Amino acid sequence: MSVPKRVLVVGGVNFDVIAQADRFPSEHEKLRGRECSVLPGGAASNTAVGLVRQGCSVRLVSAVGDDMAGAMCLEVLDASGVDTSLVQVQAGARTSMAVVLSSGSGKRMLTFAGADRGLAFDAVTEEDVRTADHVHVIGEPTPALGRVVELAHLAGRSVSIEWNGRDMGPLAHGASLNFMNADEAARLPRTYGASDVIGTARRTAELVSGDVIVTLGAEGAMWATAAGQLFHEPTVPVEPLDRTGGGDAFDAGVIAGWLNGEPPTASMRRGLDAARHVITRIGAHP
Repeated sequence: MSVPKRVLVVGGVNFDVIAQADRFPSEHEKLRGRECSVLPGGAASNTAVGLVRQGCSVRLVSAVGDDMAGAMCLEVLDASGVDTSLVQVQAGARTSMAVVLSSGSGKRMLTFAGADRGLAFDAVTEEDVRTADHVHVIGEPTPALGRVVELAHLAGRSVSIEWNGRDMGPLAHGASLNFMNADEAARLPRTYGASDVIGTARRTAELVSGDVIVTLGAEGAMWATAAGQLFHEPTVPVEPLDRTGGGDAFDAGVIAGWLNGEPPTASMRRGLDAARHVITRIGAHP
């Protein structure tokens, strides 16, 4: 029996309010929604749970407030098998929140800052990193997050980065895996940009000396290696109920496959299957 891969996930935990409607309301329109749910979320939280489902041993670095929302997030994460010993509960702070308006095929999101994740990132030790096989980071390219990435490199641990619509280039050099979706790739600065998604993925992989994986919606996903290879994996289109957390589930599947030595196509297949499971349910922790 193989030993589970140990992953340190560094990023945010949110308390999500997900409101569903058949369409987005117009200006000043009062639209009757279909369903409203409140549940834990946040990209790092979602990815951590997804990695546990993929058979990994996961430790999460983040921060929540000392409020009911934070307590609920920790309770769900603990019940999901995520080690939350490095999640700080900060006195006097509120837990970060996200309000998501979901129409199934689309979503709009408002986020509200809460507990200071940077303090939790600063508290990560060299030993914390060395006890992991891999480090996955999500968030703004701050010095605190960059410090964790540097610790991982110094310890000889592989790193993956979720770009999430940001220019993560300052942290990404040498990261083994870099995740983004097609819309995010199209919005990258001209330094990375090309006339199409394939060109952008290849150019970014060249610049950061790491592989770039891009989700393509109903067309599946593509993987551009630092060595110039390109792989594509199709998917079976589904009618999404709620897209929240789909990208995080994809990341988890790909990371788990890659850590277990699977080739790019098989790793992307894992990720696409995990994403399909999540987007046909409400929230990322069904």
